Amino acid sequence: MEIRDPVLGFIHPRDRELEIINAPVMQRLRRIKQLAMAHLLYPGATHTRFEHSLGVFHIASRMAHKIPPLAKNEDKSQLVRFAALLHDIGHGPFSHVSDVTLERLSSDTLPPGKARPHEKIAAKILEANADEELQRVLSAKERTGIISLLTGINPPFTIMREILSGGVDADRMDYLLRDSHFCGVKYGVFDLDRMLDSLSFYENKEENDLHLAIKQDCVNTIEQFILAKYFMTTQVYMHRVRSICDAMIARAVELGLNEGIDFLSRLYRYEETEGYLRNYLQWHDSRVIDSIVNDDRKGRCQKIFKRLHERRLFKMVFHANLRDMDNITSRFRDRLSEISSPEETKLRHELEHEISRLPELGCPSEYVILNCLTIESAKQMFLSSEGELQVESRWESSRRFEEESAIFRSINESVKDQFLEVYARFEHKGRDKERRLDGLKKAIPGLLQDKGREEEDE
Repeated sequence: MEIRDPVLGFIHPRDRELEIINAPVMQRLRRIKQLAMAHLLYPGATHTRFEHSLGVFHIASRMAHKIPPLAKNEDKSQLVRFAALLHDIGHGPFSHVSDVTLERLSSDTLPPGKARPHEKIAAKILEANADEELQRVLSAKERTGIISLLTGINPPFTIMREILSGGVDADRMDYLLRDSHFCGVKYGVFDLDRMLDSLSFYENKEENDLHLAIKQDCVNTIEQFILAKYFMTTQVYMHRVRSICDAMIARAVELGLNEGIDFLSRLYRYEETEGYLRNYLQWHDSRVIDSIVNDDRKGRCQKIFKRLHERRLFKMVFHANLRDMDNITSRFRDRLSEISSPEETKLRHELEHEISRLPELGCPSEYVILNCLTIESAKQMFLSSEGELQVESRWESSRRFEEESAIFRSINESVKDQFLEVYARFEHKGRDKERRLDGLKKAIPGLLQDKGREEEDE
């Protein structure tokens, strides 16, 4: 069996891998877009979590083949291949937007650990045997091993987890190339074959463990890869329209929960039950949209989804770098930098209410979204990844990649940009648009300054 992929060429699953691919839990991923509603910005970005999973499977297979201890151990290399195929089965509708919503609503009920919500749910799907086809194809031992790789809890070797989630993992390699291809941009392009040729490993004898490493002469290849991630983040993943779409989805879901839309509550309030998982696996992008848009109940959740459905998007009515906002205290600036977090929900709603009342805007506060985007330096993006990357040397002991790379040594990792943005329903005609936007540009900093002073007085 071979599958022709537009990005990676032919992919060759084995018999049991093909059975997993055909399982309902995998086929559902055909209906979850990789970049949520980014196709409203990049018309070609309609690719899904399904083909991404196939791509990660293909690249992870090649990575395991490059590492002799894994290549020579069929059980361990097979485990990596299985885990790569299944790494995204826990994604909810609209991909990472669901992760944000689950973190806000289910932080107390989701399993503990550093793994992201969709990884935790993927582990629970495997653990609870929520898909009968997976239960038939995979042994209990294999499911336990896959869970350890997806969550990072006690993997057989750390290198197996690093292939799936680390500084230079198969997940990033695939989504950078795939997203670039379908968005029609070149920011995420890098030399995949050279990347794979650069891979090696080192053994921590004290821990009896293996870690990913790269060859001495391939440092520039990794630099290209890491910079590709940085450019895709700044130019695509945090593009204004993409950010507005994600924020509108999250706000619509929040409003839907407040309006008592039952299926949203059952979807995003995680419960440690098999019934929750079975229900979760029934939902995908188009079902959520159709269920809300065609609902007889009229509400603001429905109105926002209709705007998305018809591409009548909110507008960015304010944008500023927090470091340039000298009129607010450092303490309040720190709070604004976390305004999108669950901990600052109360402050965010208060500010959105105040902004909505500005005469230049004049719309319901539910249609005002305050957001802060943080763009770390390319070096910090890499350092934030799980684990560290070692560079082999023939002449001395191995060194960390960030020490070996001349480009990365020259980057101050502490430098980052934090952009405070306001998206809102903004109806305008002709010259009135510029007048009102200028008014908001002046009024919003003053409003924030007043709020910061109130905080200090308290």
